[in-house]
Amino acid sequence: MKEIFFVGAGGMFGAILRFLIVKIPFINSSFPFNTFIVNMIGCFLVGILIKYSSISNKELSHLINNFLIIGFCGGFTTFSAFSADSINLLNESKYLLFLSYMISSSVVGILFCYIGINIIK
Repeated sequence: MKEIFFVGAGGMFGAILRFLIVKIPFINSSFPFNTFIVNMIGCFLVGILIKYSSISNKELSHLINNFLIIGFCGGFTTFSAFSADSINLLNESKYLLFLSYMISSSVVGILFCYIGINIIK
């Protein structure tokens, strides 16, 4: 139950921060800079946290994983979870699975988003 609380609390803070960053007017452009920035910050942060978690004691590692990686980064951006899963596949030398995951997640994700938008009329 404690793990669920930490994931939920981290997710709440991540989602709030994402909301605030997306509202900041950066550049007047068609390119979604705010979302891009959120995704890149999340990927960078999850990389640091994965490394720090791997060298931490078990209790701190669980806290980092539940509150910061799954909760905060997951609430901040799911792209960071996608990136972490991709890195895990590379670290396990599962190159074909890595390529399959990368391509299918991108293509199918965009396709499903398109279908979802167009199914509701």
